Amino acid sequence: MDKKYTLNRIMKYKVISFDIFDTLLKRDVFSPTDVFIIIEREYNRRFGRQLNFAKIRKDAEKIARGKSLYEEVTFDEIYAEINLSVTEKNILQQLELDVESSLLHSNIEFQYLFEKCLKSGKTIYIVSDMYLPKKFLERILKREGFSGYKHLYLSCEQKAKKRTGLLFTTLCKIENIKCQDIIHIGDSVYADYLGALRAGIRSLHIKRNVYNTLYSKIPDVNTSVDKRSLFSFINTRIPKLANRDQRIGYELLGPIVYSYCKWIHDLYVANNKGGKVLLWFAARDMYLFSMAYRLIFQEETNNEYIYISRKSLRPILTQAVGDLTESGKVLARGKYTLEELIRYMGYTPDDIDNDKKTDLGKKYNSRKLNEYKEVKEVLMSEKILHGERIQASEGLKYLKEHGLFDTDILLVDVGWHGTTQYILEKIQKSKSENLSVKGLYIGCLDGTDEKIGRDNYKAFLFDEQKASSFTTGIILFESLVLAPHGSVIRYQTEGGNVIPVLSEAENVSGFITDVQYGAIQFVKEFRKSILDKTIFISAEMGSEAFVNLATKPQKTELLKIGQLEYDNFYRQKMADPRNIGYYILYPKMFLRDLKYSPWRVGFLYKLFKIRLPYAKIYSFMRKKQGKQT
Repeated sequence: MDKKYTLNRIMKYKVISFDIFDTLLKRDVFSPTDVFIIIEREYNRRFGRQLNFAKIRKDAEKIARGKSLYEEVTFDEIYAEINLSVTEKNILQQLELDVESSLLHSNIEFQYLFEKCLKSGKTIYIVSDMYLPKKFLERILKREGFSGYKHLYLSCEQKAKKRTGLLFTTLCKIENIKCQDIIHIGDSVYADYLGALRAGIRSLHIKRNVYNTLYSKIPDVNTSVDKRSLFSFINTRIPKLANRDQRIGYELLGPIVYSYCKWIHDLYVANNKGGKVLLWFAARDMYLFSMAYRLIFQEETNNEYIYISRKSLRPILTQAVGDLTESGKVLARGKYTLEELIRYMGYTPDDIDNDKKTDLGKKYNSRKLNEYKEVKEVLMSEKILHGERIQASEGLKYLKEHGLFDTDILLVDVGWHGTTQYILEKIQKSKSENLSVKGLYIGCLDGTDEKIGRDNYKAFLFDEQKASSFTTGIILFESLVLAPHGSVIRYQTEGGNVIPVLSEAENVSGFITDVQYGAIQFVKEFRKSILDKTIFISAEMGSEAFVNLATKPQKTELLKIGQLEYDNFYRQKMADPRNIGYYILYPKMFLRDLKYSPWRVGFLYKLFKIRLPYAKIYSFMRKKQGKQT
């Protein structure tokens, strides 16, 4: 809406009349009759019934209108046509008001216009074709910030409708308003625009369906009520956020965070019959999820944000299994020089015993370090062994304090290959064979079943048997949800307590802060909505908008996210190709840079600057190589 144009139009008039629904107020549903489906679901949930309320309610309204001698019917007249007991009808009637109240909220653009009109001394009326009670609507309008208007005119009260022009005629007659002094604003062509013209007054028609989402697919009547309600909830609420980045978080991350937390909770309840299982949210990827979970399930106490990382757990693992070459299994797959391995462990070449010096530039497969005699000898250097014992001792104290050796653990983490679970299981088994660590993951890639066992984890979005386009953006996802603190390097004792020692935080930016704020805002608002109890956000539904960003980014996000840094042994930009001329001269460098780019689809978009199905192209290339991502 062009606010300046609209203001210039309406400020010429002494009296302004506003419509309510889809003008001053918005509903969090795609269609007005979807409200009846939400009521049906809530009623059946509360009372364990299978009442087909949506059909009953629509039929009752049709019958009431057919019997009425007037242009409009009342709420009570509609319910009088429902063939249920008085008690049931009273419950349903109140439930309809409660559901409407939960779904209705202000349209921020028209709140601005409304307030401008008030400040300019205009006389304001609110005019609506509606069967809901006047007192109910007055209460909702006041709650949403609409007060100071002179009177609310409803078709059910006046027995006249806007559509025929009679309600506008009634307004002008009762209030003694000259037709040339008033303009009406509303979304319906027939009721608000043509109806006003029939009464001889001016009208400003506004668009009913304004789509504010950035990456969500617009639903239609054939889309499930769950999906179209989620879309409408987001679409009507994101204009209230301060900027585009917050809207990205609200629309793309919010539904994933929310649906994943609900999924976790269901599995936690199923696995915690004895009440002793601990829910661990692993730092740093689960920072946002831990915060959201506590907002949604405020009564639960057996969950904790646990400060662990593969790096901080590594020395505890090697001490638990008695083999320093296990350090290689903590690293990402690949080949590393001996110096890189030593420095990753927190040591320098000077810490190697003099009689064990070797070629530090030679590369070794991180998964097969136990096969290299020279690697074993270097890792047995006195300073390294001493340092490992100290780090492991402090780390074991931390894990003990947080219950690893006392109870079963459900580990909440991104997953991917299940490495953290593998490490914790090894450490736990070194102290107790009777306990377990099981994973609840966003998704798992190839090799997870072999590493931790298919029965020892659950995956929300994808696993080795279930593919998902989400895998195109897993590192992008990590970057957006990462905690605003550094990674856990080790542990130390201070004041009798073992605390984590953190590295300097990376990627702390206004963009990430705003995205995460938006995601949490979604959680806060959705948990208070009736939709929380009446629609189901599946994993696929919750992640769809994010997948669209990961595979078909718009220019704004491509530029912002492309410059974020990702640290996986080396720090690099998410999507930062050189110029295309360089790659023409050095084609092998193109393949190398693409391979090591954390967000490859973004890399290709930025490089070629044309819209092609890069996700499908890259997926095809990977399948040819026999790899999952």
